[in-house]
Amino acid sequence: FSMIGGAAVIIQERQWGTLRRLLVMPIHKGSILLGKLMGIMLTGVLQMSVLILVSDLLFDVPWGNSPSALILMILVFALAITSLSMMMAALTKTLAQANALGTVIVLSISALGGAWWPLEIVPGWMQTIGRFSPISWAMDGFQDIITRGLGVTAVLPEAGVLLAFAALFLSVGIWRFRYE
Repeated sequence: FSMIGGAAVIIQERQWGTLRRLLVMPIHKGSILLGKLMGIMLTGVLQMSVLILVSDLLFDVPWGNSPSALILMILVFALAITSLSMMMAALTKTLAQANALGTVIVLSISALGGAWWPLEIVPGWMQTIGRFSPISWAMDGFQDIITRGLGVTAVLPEAGVLLAFAALFLSVGIWRFRYE
């Protein structure tokens, strides 16, 4: 939710004219946008890291045998969702639209992607639709690490698909983004 909420922050800055004011600085437009996106992504990575550390320390939740695979999945998942946030910021005009769309998207891709229940228990057509959700690929990667004890090489396919989602979302977001 917080990374998707980054779209609202970008829209708010557009409405307040902050983005337009930043354009007068001797900085490339892409650098401004990259800085905004990296801030959103860093927030998500920090939240996931705190969740993992607290659950490990307080509740003895096992997070697998490969910290490097876990870090890889956290980073590519955060990038994919941050890129989705960028696309939403480009496709919505108002803060209310971004908040409403963000809630619908997060709940939909979470349910369809297997974050609420395993995709194996739903009908085949729903499993097929679920594969169009980045959550599905992230869940597969995290399950490979946590429940199957696998490492980096095992999660490379899922990481690759998440990077493809990120590239798609970011491409649409940059193509449609307006600073004003």
